[in-house]
Amino acid sequence: MISTRGLTAFRVTAALCHSLPNLRARISYAGRALVHVLDPGPEEQLPDVGRVLSPCAFRCAVAQAYTRHQSGEKLGFLDLPAGTDPEIHIGTPTGGTARPGGIYRVPFRQWWLWGFATTVDPEVAFELGADLVMDAELGHVRALGIRPDAGLGVSLAFAETVAVPGSRDESVLVELLEALLARWTVHELMSAVDGSTSSTDSGEVGKW
Repeated sequence: MISTRGLTAFRVTAALCHSLPNLRARISYAGRALVHVLDPGPEEQLPDVGRVLSPCAFRCAVAQAYTRHQSGEKLGFLDLPAGTDPEIHIGTPTGGTARPGGIYRVPFRQWWLWGFATTVDPEVAFELGADLVMDAELGHVRALGIRPDAGLGVSLAFAETVAVPGSRDESVLVELLEALLARWTVHELMSAVDGSTSSTDSGEVGKW
C-alpha cells in the first residue's frame, strides 16, 4: 500500500511534468527503473527498462488514484511490497535547472518558465503570498500566478520571465519563489497538525 505521503509526491510530480514543458520523471525502487514520465522527441531512444508514460497519461493515472484514495481505497504501486513508496527523480531539459524544495526552470519559447507545486488551497495560497509578491521588485516577469489542478488536488505556482539565467532579475524572482514555497510549506504543516482540509478548484485562480 502506498502511503499518503507517497501519493502526494506522485500528485506533485504529475502536476509538474504535465505543466512544465519537457520536464520528466523517473520512478524507481531499489535502483530499478519502474516508470519513465516523458514526452520524447522524434529521434529520442526510449529507455530499455521500465514503462514509459506521457505526462498526460501519468497525470490521468495519478488523478484516478487520488480519487480512489479519497474514497478510502488502499492503493499499491505495481508489484512493490506493502507499505513501500518508490523513489521519484525529476529531470530538467537542456537549459533547465532544479532548485531545493522542488522549484524548476525550463526554457519555453523565447522566455523561461519557473514553477513548483503545492497542495495548499489555491485561494489560500494566493492570499498568503500577496504581500510577498507586492514587496518584490520584479523585473522582466511576463506573468506570475497560481494554476489549480482539481483532479490532482495540487496547484502550480508559475512565473514566465525573460530574465537571463544568473542575472539579478532572475535572483529576485527565485528569492520570491523560495519565500512563497516556505510560507506555503509552513501552512501545509500546520494544516496537517490541526486536521483541516482544503479543496482545489479548476481554472486559474489569478495572477498577481
